[in-house]
Amino acid sequence: FACFCKDTTKEKLEAIQRGEDEKAALNADIAELSSKRDGLDTTIKDTQDEIDLNERSMKQAAEEREKTLKLYETNTADLTSAIDSLAGALKTLKASKGPSLAQIKSVSKTVSTAVMLADTMGLGGGVDKKFMAFLQQEPSNGNEVSMEDYDFHSNGIIKLLEKLEKDFRAEKVDVDKIEASSLAEFESYTQTKTDLVKELNHKLEETK
Repeated sequence: FACFCKDTTKEKLEAIQRGEDEKAALNADIAELSSKRDGLDTTIKDTQDEIDLNERSMKQAAEEREKTLKLYETNTADLTSAIDSLAGALKTLKASKGPSLAQIKSVSKTVSTAVMLADTMGLGGGVDKKFMAFLQQEPSNGNEVSMEDYDFHSNGIIKLLEKLEKDFRAEKVDVDKIEASSLAEFESYTQTKTDLVKELNHKLEETK
């Protein structure tokens, strides 16, 4: 009986020890898995933060691109209108060997508008104020503009219009180039960010 008790006690002790060992191993597994879970949670958070950051960057780039496009559309519309107006004015003035005073007066508004646009865009180098005063001058009390003034300014009006048209056409080319470059840069940037966000979302799904 005493022998039986010893054997039974030994088996119980061994079973208890196995239980303790299994419990310790299980606790170790739980700790390891918990640590891995914490690491995965950190990875998920960091990945999501990176996704959010890149999406905000794309949104900001799109907003800036919209502003750039609107400015381009405004400038190109002004330039196109000015070029067309100047071409029309030159056609009118060149229709005869020498432009009449009436013809010059008929294009004075076009010239004034073009000069203002040129000044705004930093083109043309400015126009003599006396010249602009001549264009805006109206005969009064039956006195016509002096022939000396007329001859002097009529010779310069065509040269001025040709220079303004040349400057505006050159500016239009530059504006178009800048727009094309801006668009290409935006599309490249957006594509790079889109691909990155796609990769990050794939990583996020795998991590979860």
